[in-house]
Amino acid sequence: MSVIFLIYNLPNFIIYFNYYKENKNTKIKIDTKNNSIGIVKNGVLKQYKITEIKSSIYHLGIYYKNRIDNAMRWKMINSDLAYWDLEFNNGDRYYISNLIVDFLHDEPIVENTKYRFRMFQYINKSDSKEALTLKQELERKKEKSQTEKFVEKFKTKSETELNEILANKSKYQKEAVKAVKIIMGNKNVG
Repeated sequence: MSVIFLIYNLPNFIIYFNYYKENKNTKIKIDTKNNSIGIVKNGVLKQYKITEIKSSIYHLGIYYKNRIDNAMRWKMINSDLAYWDLEFNNGDRYYISNLIVDFLHDEPIVENTKYRFRMFQYINKSDSKEALTLKQELERKKEKSQTEKFVEKFKTKSETELNEILANKSKYQKEAVKAVKIIMGNKNVG
């Protein structure tokens, strides 16, 4: 029984240790009235204005992506663990776990906060993958679904009809033109 408990909780132990290692001796105070953030790391206090933030990325569990696409993902035991990648204009960078600042269910403190969704949200400092704002992700999903609809609609059209759409791009939605290009690419390959 204890082996099952250990295996089931192993991801949490790894993430907790990762967060502890990164946030040991770190305190943060966010003052929204004065638009300032104070961070104490290893006894050194640094004060920043919220306007000095260059990049703000929330790294959340994949479960929180349900807010965007309603894919009905199940909540996992480590879903509520997350961290905030915060970079300032002067080059200072902090990885703040939500064990220090609970930001999961609040509005973002920084206006242009972007999001990354992962199954296992350990702090990865070398991660160069592009993060998205929620608005960008919703638009991308909408565009993709519209393109897929046009692919279904246009796949029975002849090559002449498809070329006519390409020749008159300005009269069609960009998703329709993208669908035609996909269909033409598939016809040329196959």
